[in-house]
Amino acid sequence: MPIEANYEIYYGINLNHYQYTWGGISYNNFLLTEYPDSNLVSTVTTNITTLDFIYPRLITNKTYLDGTAEGHFTLYNNDPSSATAISSYTVTLLKTTDVPSSIETIGSYTNDISSTSNIIASKGYLTLPIYIVISKKPLNENEKIILRIAYTSSNTNICICHANDNSDVDIKIKIPFAPTG
Repeated sequence: MPIEANYEIYYGINLNHYQYTWGGISYNNFLLTEYPDSNLVSTVTTNITTLDFIYPRLITNKTYLDGTAEGHFTLYNNDPSSATAISSYTVTLLKTTDVPSSIETIGSYTNDISSTSNIIASKGYLTLPIYIVISKKPLNENEKIILRIAYTSSNTNICICHANDNSDVDIKIKIPFAPTG
């Protein structure tokens, strides 16, 4: 009987009053296994085309990621008057040590979106799927996981959503940890 991966679910949020520095980069976007208190101040969206979310917990024992990381993320069109299109997006799982420029790719997923499903209405949302196939990639001691979300659009009013709101999940990803090396 095959041994199945153990999946851990992470949620992407932004916290205004907490900043974490790792590898020479300061983060206030995080991957967490559960939502913190809803009274913590959180920015709902960020108007940027690429955004990183770090899991602040340190890996203490070598493990492997093996299987398909799956989930979703949400974009918001902040344009008050017109719809806009997304042409493609890439979601990447990375690992990093506490050394500047030490980021390595674990796996990534790129999707060119068809013209029938890529339009975001004015002041509207578009939720997109994540499927990253990972084949036995090591995650070593003293490394951390980063989820990078990037999209392409000709409109500068598109935002990545990351509210601290467990009733309307903006970013969710299930990551497969292999039970053995």
